[in-house]
Amino acid sequence: MMSDHYTPLVLVYLVGLGGWLLANRVFAGVWPREPAHVFERPWRELGIALAGAVGVLAVGQLWAGGIRLPEQGEFGPILGAVNQILIFTPLLLVLVIRRQPWTSAWLPRAHVAIRLLVGVVLAALAVGVYSLVRDGTDAPWVLLGRIWRYEHTDEMVQVFLEDLAVAILFVRLAGAIGSRWATGVVACLFAAGHIPALVSQGASQLELLELLRDVGLGVVVILVLQRSRDVLWFWCIHFCLDMTQFSRISGIG
Repeated sequence: MMSDHYTPLVLVYLVGLGGWLLANRVFAGVWPREPAHVFERPWRELGIALAGAVGVLAVGQLWAGGIRLPEQGEFGPILGAVNQILIFTPLLLVLVIRRQPWTSAWLPRAHVAIRLLVGVVLAALAVGVYSLVRDGTDAPWVLLGRIWRYEHTDEMVQVFLEDLAVAILFVRLAGAIGSRWATGVVACLFAAGHIPALVSQGASQLELLELLRDVGLGVVVILVLQRSRDVLWFWCIHFCLDMTQFSRISGIG
C-alpha cells in the first residue's frame, strides 16, 4: 500500500494505457493504424493553433474575473459545462475556420460506442487499482459512484476539452517539427506545469527531480495516443483519475 497520491497515479495510468493496447488487439479495426495528418503549410497551421490557444487563455482570464454564466443552483453543472465550452471555443474554431477534419484533433467519428465503452471499462479498472494500492481509500465502487455524478458535468467537459486541445496542438506541432520532437516537447511541458505548485509547497530538490517521472509518463501517454489517434477512450481515464486527487472522492482526510 502507498500513502502518497502521485505514485499510485502513475501506476494506474500505466494500467489504463496497457489496457488500451490489449483492447486494440481484441477490437481489431476500431482503431486502424492510419498515417499522421499532413498539412500543406504546417508552420502556418501551428501558428494559427497557437493563436487559438492564446484565445483560450484570454477567455479563461475573463472566466477567472467573474465574466461567466452563473454556476450555482440546479443547473449549475450544465452552465459550468457551457462556460468550459466557451473558454475552449477559440481553439475549437481553428478546425472550423480552417475546414480541417476532427481526425486532426484525434476525434474520429467511427465506432464511438465501442471506443467510449472501452474507455469507461478501463477507467473503472484504473480506479479499482488506485483504490487497492493507495492506503486509506474507499472501495472502488464507492469512488466510481462519487466520480460519475451530475454535479461533475462541468469537470467532465473541461477534461474532455483539455484532451482535445492537447491533440489539436500536438498534431500541428508534430506536423511542423516531427512526431518524435513533438512528443518530447509536450512531455516536458507537461512536467514543467507542475513546477510552480511544487515550488510553492516548498518541494525539495529530490521532489523536483521526480519531475523526470512526469516526463516519462507524458512520453508514454503521447505515444499510446498517437497509436490510437483518439482522445475519447483516454478522456474517461483522465477524468476519473483527475478526480481522485480530491479527498471528497478518495475518502482520505
